[in-house]
Amino acid sequence: MHPKYLFLKFLGFGGELIFSGILAALYTHLQDTGRGFDPNPVFWQSFIIIHLTLLVVLPLFLQGRTVGMLLTNMSVSSTDGGKPNGLQLLIRAVLGFGPVLLTNGWWLLVSVGTSILDKKGRSWGEVISFTTMQPKETKEE
Repeated sequence: MHPKYLFLKFLGFGGELIFSGILAALYTHLQDTGRGFDPNPVFWQSFIIIHLTLLVVLPLFLQGRTVGMLLTNMSVSSTDGGKPNGLQLLIRAVLGFGPVLLTNGWWLLVSVGTSILDKKGRSWGEVISFTTMQPKETKEE
């Protein structure tokens, strides 16, 4: 994988965190009643729920693409070159993103290490589901 695309993957991840944080801050602001309201636990609970939804549930409906992939115009394909099937998407969502959520983000270090060490630049979720991220093909006219 070209280093530029690896950088796009990291930009997409940062975009996902920022997007989740903005939505969580908006939700926290809407819950403020003004009387003894402590926004910190509400923010973190909503951030975790929103991020979980964006990482695990949303890719099941967007052909394996996360919000970060939508922001950086990346797509997912099977390692054989075709579209990923439903089982690959489910494995990518649950086994690819699940450990990150269960370890409070520490699994990202394993994923980053896998991306750097893999010849094709694939992260943990891509290796486990036999998929790969690549720039979305644009039709040139």
